[in-house]
Amino acid sequence: MGNVINTAPCRFCGQMAQIEADGKLTKPQAEEKATMSCTCSEAVEYQKEKQRKEKALKNVSVLFGEDAAPEKRIGEGIVNILRVAVEEIYSGGLAKVTLNLRGGVKASISQNSKGEINVERTETKKQKLTE
Repeated sequence: MGNVINTAPCRFCGQMAQIEADGKLTKPQAEEKATMSCTCSEAVEYQKEKQRKEKALKNVSVLFGEDAAPEKRIGEGIVNILRVAVEEIYSGGLAKVTLNLRGGVKASISQNSKGEINVERTETKKQKLTE
């Protein structure tokens, strides 16, 4: 199937946009692409927010998931919890999440005053000798 031209409105201002895609898009997909290419102030703010969320999800992957060094990777279930935390912080439901993992590793996700989502990994190494 060749390139198909889809037409859809921006979700915020209603401005119609033509979107080229490999096939026919669903209405929500077409509206998303139109919104991501619109220059109205609401769409631009939406684009920034979406980029922040995608960057935070990428950071979770780099610090804890499949893009981390093999010895730094944690279980997929915990990575999924961190991804859900990013979604909840992005949507405004949560302010900060900290998980204490085994082995002295902490995973923390929060949003700063500029709206950026911070993903942090803290490792504490402790040595104790007992007679």
